[in-house]
Amino acid sequence: MSEPPSQTSDPRDQYIGLLDSVLEAAWSVDSFGALCALLRVGGMEDANWDPFEESRAAFEDYNWMLESVREERGDGAARRVRLLMYCQAVEMSAPQEIIANLLRCINKKSHTVDPFADLWRPRKGKVFGIPPSASMKYRRVRALAADASRADIIAAIEAFFDERIRNAFSHSDYIITDDQFRFADGGLALSIPLERLDGLTVHCFAFFGAFIYMHKRWLRQLGKAKRFHQMPQYEVLELLSSEEDGVYGFHMHFSNGSRATYARRRSGIEATNLFFERDGGVNFQIGLLDRCEPVWKIDGQPVEDWKTLP
Repeated sequence: MSEPPSQTSDPRDQYIGLLDSVLEAAWSVDSFGALCALLRVGGMEDANWDPFEESRAAFEDYNWMLESVREERGDGAARRVRLLMYCQAVEMSAPQEIIANLLRCINKKSHTVDPFADLWRPRKGKVFGIPPSASMKYRRVRALAADASRADIIAAIEAFFDERIRNAFSHSDYIITDDQFRFADGGLALSIPLERLDGLTVHCFAFFGAFIYMHKRWLRQLGKAKRFHQMPQYEVLELLSSEEDGVYGFHMHFSNGSRATYARRRSGIEATNLFFERDGGVNFQIGLLDRCEPVWKIDGQPVEDWKTLP
């Protein structure tokens, strides 16, 4: 079994370093795939339809609640609030998908709109099937991490994720005593020490706190990078950024004068001249192929000197 992060230092700092190393490894293999992973490139969304942003706000509220509850009602009440936070954290789709896609990049599989699409199960008489559980998705992430020789990611998941606790709390099928968390798993009465429960929640909040922090930092760092980049097939990648958000999207310029755009902002998602392959990979509608030339162009104008571009 992989070793969990050390108990003698702040696990959040360790997870920051871990996540940074995963992005660095993914970027070195497939920078465009890693960019798509960070931007969560996918289908169209209107304003106020991003659950990840809601989760960011929810955890700020929960942290405020946690301090108030601990002061006014003690450790027992605070533990219940932590369990509520725990269940929301381990269910967040965005971190699962981003980490899975970064690992896919390391494994030379590139970005896909839904790295868990094949885990959906059919539902008789329904258009939409049954989505994969958190347990199924973390099992997939562990498999991708194993393929990428990233035992540190496997260890991180083992340090914070226990499906039995998430399931018991979500179904109100648990009891907290002075020293145990008791629950029924498939009808079988089980318990774990509160020390183990508290350790899981500590690592959970450290990991997802690090992830939320690092995701914002990555986008802001990219916002300070070069704006225009040469791509292999005479495309030019233009990073779109703002002072507040960092990188929020991109233009892909083609040598026939056309371009594709993906942008994720609070006002919604713009996706122009993009389409997704059957496997979820990103592709482009570039227009007339016979007008493409072996020349890098931006908005139809040849790039004469890359050094002068921002």
